[in-house]
Amino acid sequence: MKSIKQIEIQQKAKEEEIGEHPTDEFSQEDLELHWNNYVNYLNQKGKKILMSYMTLSKPIKMGNHILLEFPNQGSKEDFESKYAEVLSYLKTKLRNFDIKIKITVIETYKPKVHYTNEDKFNHFKEINPVIEQFRTIFELDI
Repeated sequence: MKSIKQIEIQQKAKEEEIGEHPTDEFSQEDLELHWNNYVNYLNQKGKKILMSYMTLSKPIKMGNHILLEFPNQGSKEDFESKYAEVLSYLKTKLRNFDIKIKITVIETYKPKVHYTNEDKFNHFKEINPVIEQFRTIFELDI
C-alpha cells in the first residue's frame, strides 16, 4: 500500500509530464556551453554527421528561438530530420521547453567553372590584360 506522500509525488510528476514545463530564461553563453557539450557527446558516440551539422553554424539565441545558418538546402533538410535529440537535450539542460530551432539557408556564390582553354585564357585575360600581349609576342595558340 502506497503512502499519501508517494501518491502526491507521483501525481506531481505526471502533472509535470502532461502539464506545464519550465520555461526558464537562458543566456547566449549557456546555449553555447550546452551546444558544445552536445557536440562533444556526439563526437564520443561516433555520430559524426550530426556533429558536423552542429559545427556548421554558431547557434544564436533570439528569444526562445535558436537561429542557425546552413550553406545549402540539403544540409538543412538532413539536419532537420535528425535534430529532435538535440532539441530535447537543450530543452532539458536549459530548462526551457519552448525552445525552437530556426534554420536559414545562405546561398553562396558559385564561380563559373572554366572548362576549355579559351575560357581559361579569357578568364585570365580579364584578370591581367598583359597576357594577351605575351600571347601575340610569342605567337601562342589558345
